[in-house]
Amino acid sequence: MELHESPVSVVGARGGFNKPVMVEEVRPTAITNASGQGEEALKDVVCGSVAGIVGKYIEYPFDTVKVRLQSQPATLPLRYNGPLDCFKKSLQRDGFLGIYRGISAPLVGAAVETSTLFFSYRVAGDALKASGVYPELKKNPDQDLPYSAMLGCGMVAGAITSLFLTPIELVKCKVQVPVETSSGIVARPTVLSSIVSVYRHQGILGYWHGQLGTFIRETGGGAAWFGGYEGMKIVFKKVNGSSSEDLPIWQRMASGSIAGAAYNFAFYPADTIKSRMQTEDVGKLTGGRSTFGAVGKALWRDHGIKGMYRGCGITVARSIPSSAFIFTVYEELKKHWPERRYSHGIDSSSSLLHSRTTSIASSARTEAQQSLSLTTRHGQITCARGLEAHNTIENVSALEKIVLDPKYHDILTLVKGVRNGIVYGAKVRFPHALVMIFLFRSGTLRSKCTLVYKATRQHARNLGLFALVYKTTMLFLRHTSPTGKERHYDSFLAGLLGGYTVFGRTIHNSVSQQIVIYVFARVCLALAKLAVQPRHVAGTPGGGGGWELFGDGEMRRSLVRNGWPAFASLSWAMVMYLFRWYPESVQSSLRSSMSYIYVQSDHWDSLRTLIWHNR
Repeated sequence: MELHESPVSVVGARGGFNKPVMVEEVRPTAITNASGQGEEALKDVVCGSVAGIVGKYIEYPFDTVKVRLQSQPATLPLRYNGPLDCFKKSLQRDGFLGIYRGISAPLVGAAVETSTLFFSYRVAGDALKASGVYPELKKNPDQDLPYSAMLGCGMVAGAITSLFLTPIELVKCKVQVPVETSSGIVARPTVLSSIVSVYRHQGILGYWHGQLGTFIRETGGGAAWFGGYEGMKIVFKKVNGSSSEDLPIWQRMASGSIAGAAYNFAFYPADTIKSRMQTEDVGKLTGGRSTFGAVGKALWRDHGIKGMYRGCGITVARSIPSSAFIFTVYEELKKHWPERRYSHGIDSSSSLLHSRTTSIASSARTEAQQSLSLTTRHGQITCARGLEAHNTIENVSALEKIVLDPKYHDILTLVKGVRNGIVYGAKVRFPHALVMIFLFRSGTLRSKCTLVYKATRQHARNLGLFALVYKTTMLFLRHTSPTGKERHYDSFLAGLLGGYTVFGRTIHNSVSQQIVIYVFARVCLALAKLAVQPRHVAGTPGGGGGWELFGDGEMRRSLVRNGWPAFASLSWAMVMYLFRWYPESVQSSLRSSMSYIYVQSDHWDSLRTLIWHNR
């Protein structure tokens, strides 16, 4: 997917968070505002997804040509002389259907991208209206956002969308560009083979290779998209001499075309760098580095500004019809969306809500009057401070309203899980690394501090990433369950995927080894307890009690009594045997500490090295 693919929301009258005092009057629109938020979000997602898919079918052949032009190897002569030559050779080699190869991933991406875009834009707009930055919007939430606010919300939406867009574009670019082997055989990767290949060689983070380029393109492009479209609409309204939102179709198509062209042209170099990073081994180009900055410098050094804008002409050309149709289809679908009718005074829950908000409004008005009277007595300084505190409280309340909204609960659980994983990992690892490295490692103070930082960062990142993978998988499995509820084995499957993704591919990393060994030891103890625990013992709801593998007689009681002594004795017996005769098989940190206690204690050359210094 590219810059212009995201159908964007028309910034018009949208419901925001209303102040309690604004809903004192009985109005159907006020009562149904909160209940209509979910339907409004659904409307954005459905209409935007359909518009994005339509635009994708129009633009995809041009996109294939663009990616192949961008991804040409640096060796001369170039494979394609220009867009027309590339299009002609692609048709001759692959046929008409060949230029649509890999469209399945972008079609899915169109739905994902637009859903994320409109969701993010709505949250940003609602938060901005409720924040008090624009006081006139708090008094009249149905008023349009100022032009500068549209640009800011577009940037926020683009930045969030880039996180979901990068993996989709990575797969799309790999499918669009055939791979030529040394023998001249052309290999055409499929969507599935590309997904598997990235995961096998780079892990889960490999799907975000080129994220910085997508972030720059989408963040700036979001502002350019919204700014271009809304700016042209403002111009057309002045020309028409009307403030009506219902512009003629040709004017909306013209606005969308200009917005898409400006979007693609302004941030095209970032897209070129991103495509090169995602379609070839850029290490050969940069001398081993594959960062966004290194690839950009290498392209500029080898090809200059012309290389950065290679394929830009066809990209801008394709954005004209694509963006025009995206905006038009989106607005027409939204205009013809069947509206729900709410009867005033019938819904008891709405009546209850109204009565409660009226009561809150009355209390708020009384408090405001008392506060005004108090601040008047204390002068202008106290009044200013009171207003500042009032605005701060309202800002916090607006954010809390978003955080506590059930619509956002599943998404926010991922955020909280990552946060808790990072914090816990840092808390646990930092003191351990501090003690172990400063006691058992030699080197300068700076080198030791660096090792402590790296170990803490690694552990915090591992636990945060594992929390993200695990909770995301659990949400996916729950939503795909026929009953819509968690199944007994979902946690096992989610843990399996998270364990392989985060810890299973880092066998040579000591931090990962230590946490896996720690977890395995706890698993062994838990399984031993379950083996001897009676079945009737209550456990977690849905999990049941123990397994009672040894019955409920004298044998079980004997195992419970003697199990731990036997386990502890055998564990130390085996570790000492392995350390003595097979030390290379023992985990490095354990081997280091045991060597300090049991090997280095055999050697000294003075009273000083015997009592005070180890050696």
